[in-house]
Amino acid sequence: MDYGLKEHRRVVLGAAALLWGVWLAGRGLGFSGILWGIGLVVGFWLLRLERGFVMMMVMLLCAGVLRYEMAVPVFGDGDLAFYHSEEQAVSLEGVIVDYPDVRGDRIKLTVEASELNGRVVEGRVLVTVNRYPEFAYGERIRLWGAVQEPIEFEDFSYKNYLRRYGINSVMYYPYVEVVEAPCIDDWKYWVFGLKKVFETRLNQLFTEPHASFAAGLLLGSRRGIPEDLMEDFNISGLTHIIAISGYNITLIIVFVSGLLKFLSKRWQTIMASLVIFVFVVLVGGTAAVVRSAIMGVLGLWAVWFGRKAEVTRLLALTAALMTMWNPFILVDDVGFQLSFAATCGLVYMTDSVERFLKKIRTWKFIPEIFSIREAFVTTLAAQTFAVPIIIGAFGRFSLVAPFANVVAVSFIPLAMLFSFGAVLISCFWFYGGLLVAYVGWFFLELIMQIAYFSARVPFSSIEF
Repeated sequence: MDYGLKEHRRVVLGAAALLWGVWLAGRGLGFSGILWGIGLVVGFWLLRLERGFVMMMVMLLCAGVLRYEMAVPVFGDGDLAFYHSEEQAVSLEGVIVDYPDVRGDRIKLTVEASELNGRVVEGRVLVTVNRYPEFAYGERIRLWGAVQEPIEFEDFSYKNYLRRYGINSVMYYPYVEVVEAPCIDDWKYWVFGLKKVFETRLNQLFTEPHASFAAGLLLGSRRGIPEDLMEDFNISGLTHIIAISGYNITLIIVFVSGLLKFLSKRWQTIMASLVIFVFVVLVGGTAAVVRSAIMGVLGLWAVWFGRKAEVTRLLALTAALMTMWNPFILVDDVGFQLSFAATCGLVYMTDSVERFLKKIRTWKFIPEIFSIREAFVTTLAAQTFAVPIIIGAFGRFSLVAPFANVVAVSFIPLAMLFSFGAVLISCFWFYGGLLVAYVGWFFLELIMQIAYFSARVPFSSIEF
């Protein structure tokens, strides 16, 4: 009897073997993991699977282990990380190579080092400085302070967290001097400039914390969001709405599809993909946003065209290729894990969620305006696979999260629509934009109140 697998199953299982190898190596089980994997594959062999396919799985598993081990950095005297010290102050010069990350009373700068005490070095360092003065992408700066290794906590590796971005060093509150005005004139310089103008206009149209909340929804920025509001979002399970993730991408896709229902599915897909591309560029094109966009578009293809077999194969290949490009994202990047899980939820659970809502007779009570019904269904579907990862990564499960998300999801597209519309209209007529901003303020306030009351429900979350 022929127990050969279909082509798409070969691809999916092959990609799974490679991802398995990377995961085992990332957990320190490289050698034993290979032996374990070979033993299991031999078991498959005894089940009369094709020998060539079995050998391919063994090779892909070993390739995953090897890829991770090769990616682990080894530092020499030409690397910045070679000079870690908690006490010795040094003079470091470099260029800010990412958008400054403003967090309340401090700013985090990603600096590409070029010179250490007159010695040529290379490597990235995450620098924490005071909120003011502000710094800009592309500026060459000189720092005086200690270059340290990222802290290792008992239940969290900050070192591994930063390593996925190519950052292996940190500096805390050094003295900073601007040596040269922005010396990088690439597409990111103009995009980050546009992003800053967008944030400034939001601050002109909205009061705080609504301006910061709108920036979080539209740009993934957490600039100025109060700590108590962030805690409410954490407890109520709504933190994901203020971080650019597959969820935001899904909302944009659903909203665009709702507006373009008069077009064919093909053109809806093309237009939604173009909007996602513009969105990714607007928020800076970071690796996390690109990954979320890729996963979101894959989910779009699956939901709209229903070709789950093809999308499953494409999803497996995409995850494998992205992991081979940067193996640390599979092990240490919770954002990638959540995006992947949410996309799987979209692919495999959307129809089931829709049938369930119709069965319990709540379908007709969900409004269709602005594609709220589609956003509601896709949000629930995406969360079905993401919950175990949330519990494992954050040690907390919000009991009110499903209900808070069900209520909030109806207003998030409207908040995003009117906030973005206010900025766009204000470019031509400021007071017209201000009128639209009042509507946006209402929906932003409504979502914040949902988070506030959800977080105060007794036993709203469980700590693990």
